[in-house]
Amino acid sequence: MKLKSSAVAHPNIALIKYWGRAVDHPSYLNIPTNDTVSMTKESIESSKTGIDLITHTTIEFSENFSKDTAFLKTNNELSVFDQSQMKRILAVVNPLKELANVDLHFKMVSENKFPTAAGLASSASAFAALATCTSNALNLGLDNTELSKYARLGSGSAARSIHGGFVWWKKGNSHDTSYAEQICACNEFNIAAVIAVINREEKEVISNVGHDSAHSSVFNPIKIKESERQCVEIREAIMNDDFTTVGKITEKNCLYMHSVMMTSDPPLFYWNPNTLRVMKRVTKLRYQYFQTAKLLKEGVKQKEKEGIECYFTVDAGPNIHCFCRTEDIEGVQGFLGDIGIPESDIVKVKQADYGSKIIEDHLF
Repeated sequence: MKLKSSAVAHPNIALIKYWGRAVDHPSYLNIPTNDTVSMTKESIESSKTGIDLITHTTIEFSENFSKDTAFLKTNNELSVFDQSQMKRILAVVNPLKELANVDLHFKMVSENKFPTAAGLASSASAFAALATCTSNALNLGLDNTELSKYARLGSGSAARSIHGGFVWWKKGNSHDTSYAEQICACNEFNIAAVIAVINREEKEVISNVGHDSAHSSVFNPIKIKESERQCVEIREAIMNDDFTTVGKITEKNCLYMHSVMMTSDPPLFYWNPNTLRVMKRVTKLRYQYFQTAKLLKEGVKQKEKEGIECYFTVDAGPNIHCFCRTEDIEGVQGFLGDIGIPESDIVKVKQADYGSKIIEDHLF
């Protein structure tokens, strides 16, 4: 008996962050402390940076396999996943095997077309792709809501990468009630982003470990309460194409999360000096934009429009996303170059019209 399938998935960038698991549920369920909202993203002109925001995964179940094996493909070379990574893979595959009533070993190969574990949500796309191809190989026929539940078992944020466009992950209070659903499809809300890739290397503390320390911060309860409120506000703003409100909430929620990280035990510092340089420049450009708009409204003639309305967010890493309107994406790219970010480390991003999907191209 041979069952084989491949899938691809995109990472997502959280507008309302997931940081910390609910303590009143088993940690392996990855149930968050608050609802979250995200945008599924894909690269524009990936050939210029060598960063294509997509994960490609193939899995095969066979009577010929004597044990489970899983490999990461990097630069056409295969490396075996370590024990902790394999545990997370099995957390997704084994429940799906049980659901399908299949008792076969598997081989899996996964390839990230962008830096792994560098704060660009590689685990989100990886486990979304894994859940999707495993479900298909086992002929389960799960819909996106169900797939999001199983992707969550490998990485919480993977629940969101099952969908394209803008996504709401409902925290729920059990495996069956913690799932993601789409808020709106790709391009129903005018927003894009430019990523400043500050560091492509794997971060010292991976997100899966960092989640465990969130509850040690005195600010965590405040972050949870505010995030729940912000989820409702940002969903309404997305539906109303209110970019300013979305940007302000996104930036503030990012700072809430990093405040928790920095005040946890042990503290986590994911930013570096270049991260802060970009943050400060984004803030300055936005100030210039609103000042110009104010003067124009007052009838004061301006030689030219100054500034750009843009907002930042940072996940668990140093790399920084700069959100802007689609028509301003070149301007944001330009200011990052002006402050010394190499062109090869500037990734233009658009909304992805799908999160995960089955493809016929197998990795082995």
